[in-house]
Amino acid sequence: MRYRALRIVATIYRIIGWIIIVIGALGTCVSSVAAVAGASYMGRQFGYRAGAGLGVIQAVIILIIGLLYTGIIGVSLLAFAEGIQVFLDIEENTREIARRIRELAGGAAPSAGAPE
Repeated sequence: MRYRALRIVATIYRIIGWIIIVIGALGTCVSSVAAVAGASYMGRQFGYRAGAGLGVIQAVIILIIGLLYTGIIGVSLLAFAEGIQVFLDIEENTREIARRIRELAGGAAPSAGAPE
């Protein structure tokens, strides 16, 4: 297996991407619930009548922006990992095609510029 370091980097990016997606989604949901609870508490504590309603609006905004941001970052990391994998697959396929062409040519020795 060639380019072992790139394969490791792709795997690390893939793992980090999924961790960010999962933890970001959970953190966003917890933040949304905390916004509703905090607004409700403040409404009761200080006599605001619209406390819970504003908390729900805040929660929805936090949820939308948080999930959007988490998704963009997480999917970007996953896409980067897949991009590395595509380049590795292209290299592997090119090397295999060159090997088959050499076999079809009668086992001629590869020229100086040919891949191994």
